[in-house]
Amino acid sequence: MESPYLNNLLHFVSQDPRYNGELTAAKEEFQQFAGTIFESDRNYLARINSFHNWYVLDRPLASVGKTPVQYFLEFNANSLRQEERQGYEDLSGNIHSLFEVLKTTPTEVRVRDVFSRLKHSISMEEQALHLDRGALFNTRLFNHSQRFYFANYFIVHPAEVGKRILAEARKVRKAGGDVKAFLYLLLLFQSRWDQYKQMDIRNIYRFAG
Repeated sequence: MESPYLNNLLHFVSQDPRYNGELTAAKEEFQQFAGTIFESDRNYLARINSFHNWYVLDRPLASVGKTPVQYFLEFNANSLRQEERQGYEDLSGNIHSLFEVLKTTPTEVRVRDVFSRLKHSISMEEQALHLDRGALFNTRLFNHSQRFYFANYFIVHPAEVGKRILAEARKVRKAGGDVKAFLYLLLLFQSRWDQYKQMDIRNIYRFAG
């Protein structure tokens, strides 16, 4: 879902001369752990949107030590209407994870968060129509007005390595490992898969240990 609140945040930090210089540096930083973003990629929009989500929701601005959404809420504390403030706060409370499709109907898709094991029902959106049962994908969920919405990107992983991914995710979950690092490792693998279709997929999705 395209969120006006997310777009406003991105505009806020990219147009302000005090912070717009960080966007290029942040993109280079992101690509170090999540894979290079090429405009020629068939998944370019999903990748650039995943970067934008990370940039405004997760990465602290160097000059203020707060994420753009945190800084925006503080900077505009006295000018936002309650509804607007709630919209931005809902972005802050997003669920960033790996999700598995359990069921799809013409009106909704039922997914399971692979790490929390919680199940969520989301109103069907065009971008979810192609997802089969059992599909694994990276995205974020936003809860606004007691309804869940997908973020504006899906990073879908090949079905051939689905069992391998779930097994590794289980190890991370049981060990209390770094879920964020695992999610971005999956983005890196998916990026390589996009670039090197001639390679055996099992040689791309290789996990240490």
